[in-house]
Amino acid sequence: MRIIMADTQTATSSETKTERTDLRTVTGVVASDKADKTIKVVVSYQTRHPKYGKFLKHRSVMHAHDEKNEAKEGDTVEIAECRPLSKTKHFRLIRIVERAPERAVQVSAEEVMTGKAPEAR
Repeated sequence: MRIIMADTQTATSSETKTERTDLRTVTGVVASDKADKTIKVVVSYQTRHPKYGKFLKHRSVMHAHDEKNEAKEGDTVEIAECRPLSKTKHFRLIRIVERAPERAVQVSAEEVMTGKAPEAR
């Protein structure tokens, strides 16, 4: 990449950085976020059987680096390949495509029957 400057100033490192668009990115659902700065992402895809033509469902489980621990279980995320970060982590989190709905609050049987919350004991 060649940078031509109008003035005779030197180019800063932010100007010389190029966007890395050739990275392999995949979209999947977070299956687990229990580990610190690591998420387990399940990527589902279909392939066609070479002889019989039937579509087969496959899934891959990938570990991805989540620096800020922002992805939660059930979120749809986009991850990209990167250098190996550990024995199993070769992806990093790019963005959260869609947040999972909040888990429903468990309602006690007493609350359902009476219509009001149980008293503290």
